[in-house]
Order: sequence, then structure tokens, then C-alpha cells
Amino acid sequence: MKNGICKLCDLEKELKRSHVIGRAVFKKALKGANHALRFDRQHNKVVKDQDQWATYMLCGECEQKLNKKYEEYSLNVLRDRMKSVKHKKRDSHYEIQGVDQKKLILYLLSIMWRGIESNHEVFKKLKIFDESPVAKNFLKKSVKNEQVFLTECFDLRISKLVSLIAPFSEMELDFITDIYCNIDEKQRIRLLTIFEGYCFEFFFLTDKSQFLTGLGVLKKNKSILKMPYIDIFSIPEFQKSLLVMIESQKQH
Repeated sequence: MKNGICKLCDLEKELKRSHVIGRAVFKKALKGANHALRFDRQHNKVVKDQDQWATYMLCGECEQKLNKKYEEYSLNVLRDRMKSVKHKKRDSHYEIQGVDQKKLILYLLSIMWRGIESNHEVFKKLKIFDESPVAKNFLKKSVKNEQVFLTECFDLRISKLVSLIAPFSEMELDFITDIYCNIDEKQRIRLLTIFEGYCFEFFFLTDKSQFLTGLGVLKKNKSILKMPYIDIFSIPEFQKSLLVMIESQKQH
């Protein structure tokens, strides 16, 4: 038990251990294991995390709100567990029909916001947003008010994971990464995370010429989401992390 100021409602309450990426996602991805593997850069070794990257951040009411309003619906959509939503495997893309993309956007915004607010070691790299609270504030405003604000300032893209090198099953492609952060070739701040067999990218834009187009870009008023397939081993952040972890294991 811990009392403190809730990051979402700004009231002093009893805080719960809040997950950036939900407990339900961890439970499914860990497949019975009680820990996740992570490369600890400070000590240059692979460590086992048993806390599911949870920290005291939200009160019980706000935690429940995010779970009920965003996570529950979004995970059911991504896992193809809703009768009103249809998943279609096309040759050129993966398609989800009947999806409320606004709810999906808010779910992903809530993850990015919680990652930025978290003081867990895994999300330390996201502390760069403390230097300029603009991004953090608009994310919080969106999540708190259930509205997608400042759409001219960001884009979200979802891609469906596949493996072209080895015939991995969908279950084998169901794992979790932390949130990577970098500046891309168009000078956009890009956040990337992988879970539930999908690759999620969030782009902060500083110029209208930086808008994303094409498959996988979420639009709040659309009900059909066509996303590209992406080879898991073609994702630079995943490649680098995998190689670093393998090299670290060799040294120990």
C-alpha cells in the first residue's frame, strides 16, 4: 500500500501498482513464466524482471478506468475475440473489419503516456519528455477526457508481425518488448513497442510534411484497419536488442 498523487486525476489517494503494458498482455505473453527477460545496460547483462514493469502510478479508480475504457476492448479486437470484428489475412496486408479505431488510438496513447510517466528502469529512456511537458500533457488530456486531441501532432501505425526467416507460429511471435525511442530519418520522435503479435509505432510530428500515409495508420473515424505485414527480424530495434542479449549471454 502506498499513498501519493495519482498521475491521471492528480488527487492524493492510495496508489496501485500500475502496468504500462497491461497485466493481461504479460500473462498471455509469458505463457506461465513468472518473469520477463530484459537487458540491463548499466550492468551489461540479461536480468529477469518479476514485477511486470509495474510501479505505483495510478489510483484504483483511474487504473480501472483505463482497463475498462481502453484495454479490454482493444485486446479483444487485437485477439479476434469479438463477434462484431472480423480478421482477414490478405496476400498484401492484414485486415481488421468493424474496429473502433478511436478506442484503439486511446488505448495506445494511454500506453505511451504511462511509459513516459513511469519511473521503472525499463522506461528510463522516455524521461527525455520531462524536458518538454507538451507531449506528456496532450497525451494525458486525451486519456483523461477520452478524446483524441492534436491529431496534427502525431501518427500511430500498427503492423502485423511475421517471420520470413523461420516459420514461427503466431504464438511464438507473441512476446513483449519495452518502448524503444529514437529520432527517425524525417526528424520525427518515434516510439516503438511490440506485443500481442503486432508492432506499434507512435510518431511525434513537428511539421506537416512528416505525416504518415499508407497501411496501418490509425484514423479515428474509420472502421476498417488495413495493416502491413512486417518481418520481425527487419525491425532495427528488435535486431539490435536480440544481438546485444545474445552477446551478453555468451559473456556470462
